[in-house]
Amino acid sequence: MSISEHVNLAVAAFKQGDLARARHEAEIALKWQPSAPQILQLAGVICCQSGDLAQGAAYLRKAMQSGMDTPELRLNIARALSELGEFDEALLVCETAKAPNFLLRRMRADILKRAGEHLGAAAIYRSLLDEQPGDFEAWNNLGNTLHESGDFGGAITALVQARSISPATALIHLNLGRVFQSADRYEDSLAALSEAAHLSPRDATVMFELGKCLRHMGKSSEALAALGTAARLDSKNADIFIALGQTFSDLADLAQAERAYRFALQADPRSAAAYLNLAILLEQANRIDELEALLKAATTAGAQGDEFGYINAMILRRQGNLADALQTAQFSLPDSLDPAIRFLFIGQVADHLGEIDTAFSAFEDMNRVTASYPDARRFDGTEHRRHVEDLLAATTPSAVEGWPTAASPESGRAPAFLLGFMRSGTTLLDTILMGHSGTHVLEEEPILAHIEDIAGGIERLGNLDERSILDLRARYHTEAAARGAFPEQSLLVDKNPLASLRTPLIHRLFPDARFIFTLRHPCDVVLSCFMQNLKINQAMASFLNLENAALLYDRVMQYWETCRSLLPLRIHTIRYEDMVENVEGEIRPLLEFLDLAWEDSVLDHQRVAVERGYIRTPSYAQVTESIYSRASGRWLRYRHHMEPVLPILAPWAEKFGYDME
Repeated sequence: MSISEHVNLAVAAFKQGDLARARHEAEIALKWQPSAPQILQLAGVICCQSGDLAQGAAYLRKAMQSGMDTPELRLNIARALSELGEFDEALLVCETAKAPNFLLRRMRADILKRAGEHLGAAAIYRSLLDEQPGDFEAWNNLGNTLHESGDFGGAITALVQARSISPATALIHLNLGRVFQSADRYEDSLAALSEAAHLSPRDATVMFELGKCLRHMGKSSEALAALGTAARLDSKNADIFIALGQTFSDLADLAQAERAYRFALQADPRSAAAYLNLAILLEQANRIDELEALLKAATTAGAQGDEFGYINAMILRRQGNLADALQTAQFSLPDSLDPAIRFLFIGQVADHLGEIDTAFSAFEDMNRVTASYPDARRFDGTEHRRHVEDLLAATTPSAVEGWPTAASPESGRAPAFLLGFMRSGTTLLDTILMGHSGTHVLEEEPILAHIEDIAGGIERLGNLDERSILDLRARYHTEAAARGAFPEQSLLVDKNPLASLRTPLIHRLFPDARFIFTLRHPCDVVLSCFMQNLKINQAMASFLNLENAALLYDRVMQYWETCRSLLPLRIHTIRYEDMVENVEGEIRPLLEFLDLAWEDSVLDHQRVAVERGYIRTPSYAQVTESIYSRASGRWLRYRHHMEPVLPILAPWAEKFGYDME
């Protein structure tokens, strides 16, 4: 076979996308004519396209040394060298051309941008655009350069110009979406990325960026759809599976989150971010042995990064080595870890060590970071307090005195409702109740919120006739059953701390319902809320600073007391401090109130906590420990930091029989 035949076969295979065959035929031809510039150029382009940039650049340089010197050849050489990181040589290829054309000058700017020399790159792009203002690629590249240099406004202007020239180019919308995110303009980012997805629905990068944007905006279900598409399009990208895992975690689907993180490790066994996210999940599920095994697996795989320092800090804390855990966490700065999570860890460990100022500072940093995120920036922290004030204004004697008596359930027992302000011991108490064979506990499910949406506000509750009440009651039980089967004779315990704001609705639907209300020292409650890294919604935004947290506590307690005074409720109050001091002494009367026989199993709450697996609330670690009293009176150690809110909380402490000293 002649040289020309091998070359023709190489060209044909290249056009068909068979790069391995194309390279084979081109290199056979080179054995016959090793200095033929056209064959060298062909072989170089084939190698670059197949990913062998080093050999491709070598062939292309040899082609130029053999006498070929065209702008196209120089562009290919410069592009290959730039991707190899050989920026100086790539620039030299562009600069030594006899007559540098527009494309070579733009390539020079591209190389400077890739090398991080943003000012030089931007200057060249601007000079090119003076000559050809309709070059959308130059506008796009200028926008990316300005974005990387921190000039978000300039980047947006350049990319908007690129979009106006070429509105059907998905890459421009993608880049615009990215810079809008950097500028904290998430609605604009979502619009740009949605358009990119419309134009290029099979581009994994576009769908990945869209999914991340949706997640940051708190639109987790929509994010899952975009990220799932991205994962199907690019199953080798570990970052996509990590984002999927984080989104499943946001939705409290921890089984799927774990699955996603393990897929990420299959895609990249050295992914430090995947190991870290999986480790956090395992720790939250109290699977500490698996956590240690995971760290060993990462070491074996050769994974590296500050992420493993943080994982080690988690293990040290669980082993009781708090001083080393704190120091390790303070010096570990993983790029892939939400800073708020790290500050939470530092604050918790410092609190256990009695390093109060360090702990409080960490919690302040945690809340400051959380407040900067898009889902938190929708709120100023006063909205839920104002909502409770509206409820107070509407819940009056005249509003409830005309309510007709609702029929009691025809069969079975009405649910019991476990209420109390956040961080009042509801998670410990629901874990204890889970240990009883005659209960089925729902943990913070939004069933009552759904029923309230149907029934309307308190002003409409009096208009509900018996048929409407029976329908709403059936809807409640249907939704409860959908969240897990339970024996018919079991007492359903619906635990939701802030459901006290729906007390009139509960009483209207279940007039014989029993209310379990947990109390804890108001100062400890508010401080503990401030010390949690919570998923932000209207209510949780109140806890990003102490004053808003204290004011919300005040209004919620006013509302609960109002409901108690207006409605004939069956209530059993249990104090957290008394429960941790004498579990049996407090739980026996509670079980009698619930018409449940005593079972010793309720005292083994640690076993129940481990068996229940992942716990959604921030108490996941505490409830697996022996019941302790160290959290009682914690606020006294933070008294200096809490002075501004004590006048709000002191009256409630006095009312509930707590000391302020």
